[in-house]
Amino acid sequence: MRLATHLAITGKRLHLPLLLVLVALTATACGGVDWRKQTVSLQAAGYQFQGTGIKPVGWNGSGVFIDEKTVVTNAHVAGKALKMIGKDDYGTKYTFRQILAYDGDLDIAVLKVQGTAEVDVLPLKERPDDPKDLRGNKVLAIGNTGGMGLSRYTGEVTNVVGKRSQENLVHSADISSGSSGGPLYDGDAGELYGINKSINLHLRQSFATPAWSVQKVVDKARRAGGTDLTEAFKPAEFPMQLDVKRSFCLEPGQKIIAPVQVVGTADLVAAVKFQTENTPLFFGLVRGNSLMSKGVISKDLLAAWTLPGSGVYAAILVNPPQATAKACGAVGVGRMAWEKRIH
Repeated sequence: MRLATHLAITGKRLHLPLLLVLVALTATACGGVDWRKQTVSLQAAGYQFQGTGIKPVGWNGSGVFIDEKTVVTNAHVAGKALKMIGKDDYGTKYTFRQILAYDGDLDIAVLKVQGTAEVDVLPLKERPDDPKDLRGNKVLAIGNTGGMGLSRYTGEVTNVVGKRSQENLVHSADISSGSSGGPLYDGDAGELYGINKSINLHLRQSFATPAWSVQKVVDKARRAGGTDLTEAFKPAEFPMQLDVKRSFCLEPGQKIIAPVQVVGTADLVAAVKFQTENTPLFFGLVRGNSLMSKGVISKDLLAAWTLPGSGVYAAILVNPPQATAKACGAVGVGRMAWEKRIH
């Protein structure tokens, strides 16, 4: 404002290049990056697991450039994507063919853009001595609402929860579907506070992985060569991690339950191996009181499901009461460990 007033009073003429430089310097002095360039809406094509089969699907998400080569998003946005394209708020399109890092626990993935983007290097917020001091700080959230393009939301940090290695920023910016993976900037878009990942409609609160946790994944990504999306998420020879393993020997009418706690979104895997022959079992996958899948199995099973969200899931095996013999074997429940394919 002072610059404009001074020019009007003196009446001096400025050459256009100098004027553009002064405008740029004024914008920089106000702080922040151009979020319309820095943030991208993402469109993915891939698949979901449906028990013993898969279903081709497409979905939307969001991401943010942290430098001219690298975009950060959610793991659940990048996971199982065989193709990924992005677009900033000015309409510039980008193609992503490589993934540099994947962390399902933090729900963070790092993608490499094909070519080079004309964006700023975005500072990531360092962890304060007491993260709860961030409460009340203004924030700006950007997200690809409903796949319709980038929308802008404002709010403030309301809390920081969780143990140090699994902290979450809680904030009041009212993000919605499609905002997964989008940035949570400080109020002036000067630095990255976190990556939005979920919203609790009942509490009317949004959740983000804090930037200091994101930094750990980014550091790993910058040491990696990258893996093609089609190689990282090819629907064959799945990399699994079984978190629960139990042996069983069920008399008629008996059952075994193998529960697992899932945080965030994940691809759940269940494996059953028979030791006895001709001993059919009822199989079910439940979430709380909801039956997600059921069937009768009489031979080894390997199945996976793309889950709707956090919760306690359990594989249940029942030897029917009318059975004439006991059934023995082993059951395991876990998740897809996509990070094993990314290097």
